[in-house]
Amino acid sequence: MNREKITYLLVTAAGCLLACAIIGVPNSYGLFYEPLAAIMNTGRGQATLHVSIAGLVTGFTTPLVAKATKKINCRLIIIFGMACLLIAGIGTAFSKSLVLVNFLSVFRGLGLACLGPVMITMITGNWFLSRRGTITGLIMSFSGIMGSLFTPFLARHLQEKGFTSSYLLCVGVMIALTLPILFVPFKPQQAGMEPYRSDKEDKKKNYDGYLAYKPFQKTFIILVTASFAVITVTTLTSYLPSFAESIGNDPLSAASLLSASMVGNVVFKFLIGLLIDYLGVAISAVVFMSICLAGLLMIVLLPLSPSLLFVAGILYGACYAVNKVAVPLNIRIIYGDEAYGDAFSMLSLMENLGRSAVITGIGFLYDHTGTYIYSFIIAIAGCVISSAIIYLVQTRVTKAPIHKEG
Repeated sequence: MNREKITYLLVTAAGCLLACAIIGVPNSYGLFYEPLAAIMNTGRGQATLHVSIAGLVTGFTTPLVAKATKKINCRLIIIFGMACLLIAGIGTAFSKSLVLVNFLSVFRGLGLACLGPVMITMITGNWFLSRRGTITGLIMSFSGIMGSLFTPFLARHLQEKGFTSSYLLCVGVMIALTLPILFVPFKPQQAGMEPYRSDKEDKKKNYDGYLAYKPFQKTFIILVTASFAVITVTTLTSYLPSFAESIGNDPLSAASLLSASMVGNVVFKFLIGLLIDYLGVAISAVVFMSICLAGLLMIVLLPLSPSLLFVAGILYGACYAVNKVAVPLNIRIIYGDEAYGDAFSMLSLMENLGRSAVITGIGFLYDHTGTYIYSFIIAIAGCVISSAIIYLVQTRVTKAPIHKEG
């Protein structure tokens, strides 16, 4: 195996570890909601407010991070992000003040903006021209592997060691897994290489885009709407343990539902990458949102069967495949490589605004109704709306003549 092939493999491995750190570990964050609410002597809505604040900060600063990569060394951005996560993590672990936790969430949001999905997809997009669906799916699937393995371990650690020790553990794991990406150049040309191409067929693939990116363009606004609909589905993840406990399951059994969703996360992210490379984004999005819809219906209709609930959790995990693989690739295909950073970072801003509102809204909705059923109904609608929009927009745009003037 020559040096270039080894380098491509190392870049992929570093991307997988970063996805584990910044997406996989936070997927277990819902386990902290109830302990934090108990420590702060408050409701779940208030206890999750810091997550919403972090999401808002991440959303508003992600476009700035995308622009910064054009002027600032990528390693400096990554180091700054790691420092922010350390400050937020250590402070929150020892805090007894809800005000301080909310303040520290600003640093958490900055850290996630510097290291999150936009950074991951920009680096891998720069390094790989061929098999982007497969590579993106593979990298993002590792966040699910991390979540499925780490969640039950964290649940046990939380029961045995308590909130502070468990929170510090999460911070340490995130920092350790982020370190390898420091050694990856932002672009292959910085290492004297070219982006990976596999064959002639892939060289014909068009990544120049079909539309010129404009943030207030009708098509982009519709895509933001589809992305928000997906967010109403994926945001339920952190509440899965609380939902399972609310219907009578013990804490470890409740954590297994979250683990099941992480299993689905792994399997379906990898499968959607393969399917996209053969059938395209539009059909793949519909297929996997339909699988997720089946899982949601099983969770709502068959919540007291542990075995069926576990299967339902796996099926529900298909939503991650659409959110983290299909949506970014859809943006890259429609707007092209050159505008991808600007377009996807703006979409991420809107996603984080939506996620912040939804995650806190679910908490307050539960506080007022005593049930999560209304949130599940909204998510079911989100499955239908998102898949329909992605399919219609993507097929319409890519079948039309290229009109870069927008």
